[in-house]
Amino acid sequence: VLKGVLMNKATGKTLELDGKEITSEVKFTPEQPSGTVDVLFTFDSKFIKTETQIVAFEYLYKDGKELTTHTDIEDEGQTVTIHIPSIKTTAKVNGKKKATTKGKLTITDTVSYENLTPGKEYEVTGVLMDKPTGKPFKVKGKEITSTVKFVPDKANGKVEVTFTFDGSAIKKDTEFVAFETLSRDGVELTAHADIDDKVQTVTIKVSELE
Repeated sequence: VLKGVLMNKATGKTLELDGKEITSEVKFTPEQPSGTVDVLFTFDSKFIKTETQIVAFEYLYKDGKELTTHTDIEDEGQTVTIHIPSIKTTAKVNGKKKATTKGKLTITDTVSYENLTPGKEYEVTGVLMDKPTGKPFKVKGKEITSTVKFVPDKANGKVEVTFTFDGSAIKKDTEFVAFETLSRDGVELTAHADIDDKVQTVTIKVSELE
């Protein structure tokens, strides 16, 4: 019997996700004195919030007695690294960085993502912030939000989040900053929410631009 447990290299302790250790056990009968056997550890990586090096510890038993172990926390051959999802965004209004309040306005936020799991459904939720106040901008008492669900076919890529609203609700020249949050299965993975990020910012002017 091979019993394994995943360790957090940084702490030297067992890796716990959602309050549980990640273990695995395989029973096998070898046909020859030397050979290989696979021990699989399955877990949901959304619970890992920082880049983590994971080391697999293994214990070999026969008839309930421990025969040998492989438990070297520094062994690179036993180590894998989990990279954390990240996002960056670029906001434009009607295709530009500036626009006027005339008619409907569409702010498009292009979200670039890295280190996602292909084939899994993710959700990007955005809200438009009023830069001078640092609070969500509201139209008739409601925040301007947008949500996009998508399933990436590659770990890195882009997805667009659009915000459409009536420009007449803006009564003075305003800088908007698009805040974005990336989630999976209801668990927030990462966010891009820098009120001073010029790339996330667009300017809406009340009067016509020269």
